[in-house]
Amino acid sequence: MFSEPDIQVSYHPLFGSPDADVVFRSSEGTYYRLHSFVLRTTSGFFRSMLSLSGSGSSPDLSSDASPIGLEEKDGVLARFFTMISGMEIPQWDTLDEIEDVLHAAEKYDTPGPISIIRSAITSPRFMLDPLRVYAIAARYKWEEVLQHAAEACLAIPIHQQEYIPVLKRIPTDDLLRLIDLRRERRDAFIHAIDNEVQFTSGCSRDKCACGRTTDHHPWYALKLSVYMEMDERPIVRNMNDLDWEVAKKCWSHKCTYCGRLVYNQIATMECIRPCVDGLPLQLRPRI
Repeated sequence: MFSEPDIQVSYHPLFGSPDADVVFRSSEGTYYRLHSFVLRTTSGFFRSMLSLSGSGSSPDLSSDASPIGLEEKDGVLARFFTMISGMEIPQWDTLDEIEDVLHAAEKYDTPGPISIIRSAITSPRFMLDPLRVYAIAARYKWEEVLQHAAEACLAIPIHQQEYIPVLKRIPTDDLLRLIDLRRERRDAFIHAIDNEVQFTSGCSRDKCACGRTTDHHPWYALKLSVYMEMDERPIVRNMNDLDWEVAKKCWSHKCTYCGRLVYNQIATMECIRPCVDGLPLQLRPRI
């Protein structure tokens, strides 16, 4: 009569202590030993599960033969268990990694890991993808992170095709808040330069310094280009650095009578600066 071969159990190197009294198995077959005290104090889900298992006859949770099977992969569980155990957390590499662990933290009702991730997600490496950070913050109603991400989103053209999958993930109200902020900045800037910025320093709106009526089409063309740019990215770049052909034509435009430059670029930019500084940055309150 042949005996059954022994099952080879592979424990994660950080979670193999024989003193721990609860055994888990990942979807990839790796085993994890954790102390029930840690699970009870950090997770509402495991607290309830362990309370139920403690009533009446139940399997031995510390046995390799009857581990608690979890659907998460090793990359997720190792980070998640590290966080609830108070161990050093490896550096996050991608937003995919953060979202996977965040879903596990939400599923198992562990506020500690969720708060850690909330602080980590605004690091510079993740703010390179601010719209996705905004989507994550909207899902969990992290208002401070949402505001931070919204400001970073001003520099990207969110209406382009590549951003549509992420836009679809954002709750409607928070998506409208982001769109409203961008539109308010665009419209406020155009309104400000229409009302507060003179065409040039030391002359009227219609005449050159020589007293002759001049053509202001280059200025109108520049404003239109700025408007279109702000519709895409309402961040307002420094117009001194613009490489647009319309900007070059505007600043080099001369009076047809006296040959003077019609627009004083430096003086105009000094007038524009406070217009930029006064643009709205805050998302409207959540409905």
